Amino acid sequence: MSRAIGIDLGTTFSAIAVLNEFGKAEIIPNAEGERVTPSVAYFGDDDSVVVGTVAKNSAVSDPYNVVEFIKRQMGNADYVFTHGDAEYGPEQISALILKKLKQDAERLLGEAVNDAVITVPAYFDDARRRATINAGKIAGLNVLRIINEPTAAALAYGLTNASEQRIMVYDLGGGTFDVTVMDVARGEITVVATDGDHMLGGNDFDDQIMLYVNDAFKREHGVDLLREVEVQQDLRQRAEAAKKTLSSRPSAKISMSASGRRLTVELTREQFEQMTGHLLERTKMLVESVMSEAKTGWGQVDTVLLVGGSTRMPMVPQMIERMSGRAPSRAINPDEAVAMGAAVQAGILMAQKGDAAILATAEGRRLANTRVTDVTSHAFGIVLMDDRTKTEYNQVMIAKNTPIPHEVHDHFYTISNNQERVRFVVLQGQDRDPANCNTIGETELEFDRPKPRGYPVRVTYQYDANMVMHCYMEDEKTGRIAELHISQSGRMSDREVEAKKRLMDRVKVD
Repeated sequence: MSRAIGIDLGTTFSAIAVLNEFGKAEIIPNAEGERVTPSVAYFGDDDSVVVGTVAKNSAVSDPYNVVEFIKRQMGNADYVFTHGDAEYGPEQISALILKKLKQDAERLLGEAVNDAVITVPAYFDDARRRATINAGKIAGLNVLRIINEPTAAALAYGLTNASEQRIMVYDLGGGTFDVTVMDVARGEITVVATDGDHMLGGNDFDDQIMLYVNDAFKREHGVDLLREVEVQQDLRQRAEAAKKTLSSRPSAKISMSASGRRLTVELTREQFEQMTGHLLERTKMLVESVMSEAKTGWGQVDTVLLVGGSTRMPMVPQMIERMSGRAPSRAINPDEAVAMGAAVQAGILMAQKGDAAILATAEGRRLANTRVTDVTSHAFGIVLMDDRTKTEYNQVMIAKNTPIPHEVHDHFYTISNNQERVRFVVLQGQDRDPANCNTIGETELEFDRPKPRGYPVRVTYQYDANMVMHCYMEDEKTGRIAELHISQSGRMSDREVEAKKRLMDRVKVD
């Protein structure tokens, strides 16, 4: 039986890991010898696609054929990248990145790799989770499980710690932010509360540097660096490099040339922290929200884990120390922890299936007895009609931070005589006003004949281990069932996924 891998499919960088012969997680370097791979795809003149560092470096010289930050588009059916006569959606581009990681793993391991656990931000919604699963399938992977990134980080950290702890995972990556409170003991991880922002990450900090340099260039030379795509990409890479420099030095210099003009701008760490303070404050507000949801104080938190490359900015651990009264832990590599935790989760699933190779090690046998309990990152409800006011409202069926997998049933009733059908609308969100929630999908249950007012209909909500919704409406007296039709943007049918996979199979990825 081939080994299962863990994949951290990141906004800016991705990584792969596997359990070694001793049952320990280790990073698999890519074909270029790097431990992380830039999540960037470059479409050349032929049918081949380059993924990784070469693609990232091509963003300046050939920006129109480079795709970056595709993770932020997952679940967005309106996003299309066109190259020649071909069109690529977010799932397909993510599949190219996954295909590169799969090939690199197979090259190093010397065997086919089919099974994988893929991580997603804890705050990813239903559409983005489904899109990630589809990307894995298009890449030729059997997706064993979708697991939240903070939970994966806790798996990388928690299983080696014998003492029972309450930990907080502060995960600031290149494009997303999550914060999660969980209880960790040997052999068991229980998520208590989670929250996040899928549009907040290191890329947004880079944007502030770009604006700062651009303003200086316009004042000095009257030239807008953001008007030309090539110059903008050059500025982005220099801004990212300056941000990294400021993590270890008190100042950084950014030199830019455009329209025959040149300017060098010096940026101090203090200036950088001032211009990005509002971004850090957004993470602080979410930390406070999760602490409230978890009904816990800092005195009850034993460890704060920093995950994601953006936590290397000094202001992040400084803020955590001010809030918690203690320095955060640096026990795990912030760039690699998520992939390693995904590999541990893959090992858990394979061990529980009876994989002989994993169960041959003491570590593997321990994994077979490991339990991970995660929670919903969003609330899910159903649209009902208030009989008194005749207005629609959201009735929450599954509350946010409910342990998963979870299944709930309830009965609702027709509101008029001779009713021939009922409309079934599933919402994501906890606001009472449906307009302030996202519609997951909708359908109708048609009765065999008109029903009187007060006729019962049974509604079932199932939230599975991949954190994906399954919803049903049933007329129990006749056995008629309406299964939720997924209509939210970013959804693909199984037939569409298979068609996309056949197309991707013909694309050469380097």
